[in-house]
Amino acid sequence: MNKKTVVQIFLIIILIFITFLFFFFFYVDNSKQVKTNSSVNIDDLDKSNDNDNDLIKDIMYSSNNNKGDIYEILADYGEPSLIDPNLMFLTNVTATIIFVDKANVRLKSKFANFNTKTFETTFINDVKIVRSDEIITGDELYLVLDSDPELLKKNPNIEQNLIRISRNILYEKPGYILKADVIEIDLITKNSKIYMNDKLKKVLAQSKIK
Repeated sequence: MNKKTVVQIFLIIILIFITFLFFFFFYVDNSKQVKTNSSVNIDDLDKSNDNDNDLIKDIMYSSNNNKGDIYEILADYGEPSLIDPNLMFLTNVTATIIFVDKANVRLKSKFANFNTKTFETTFINDVKIVRSDEIITGDELYLVLDSDPELLKKNPNIEQNLIRISRNILYEKPGYILKADVIEIDLITKNSKIYMNDKLKKVLAQSKIK
């Protein structure tokens, strides 16, 4: 075997060795990375599917009292609570209280916590209430209708037939605007109570000129 042939064989061996190293470090590592990423994506999809399965679309509940007044609440989505079977978390919420002898009350909010048994509702975020010529906006609205008779026996002073709006309230009526901390509406008498949490502060009234 001459010197030239030995050199050629040596170069071929080096080339094969380099090719093997390139294949091992580049191809094998990439294959592992692809497999790892794929498994993560599948897990994420499974979690997403689980969340979707908990959602109920196009929800509607309706209730009426002895006087014939009706309370209806609708939402684009609802998610049952894992802790309280009577609690539902609603999204994109609208509700209406239809009175037999008074103007209807319409409510709207981004979210709401709704009790499917008592119909007690807390509206949250972008809250708006419309009653006759009144428009009220705020961050949170609590609504309770006729309370459970058993609870009334234990506590006769428990709240019922009440709307309470709180935080960043703006009350608009033709001719003026009010800014306050809390507005309460009695659903029986239809009277309103507007006040500040701090008794030293006063409700701000502004005239509205068109």
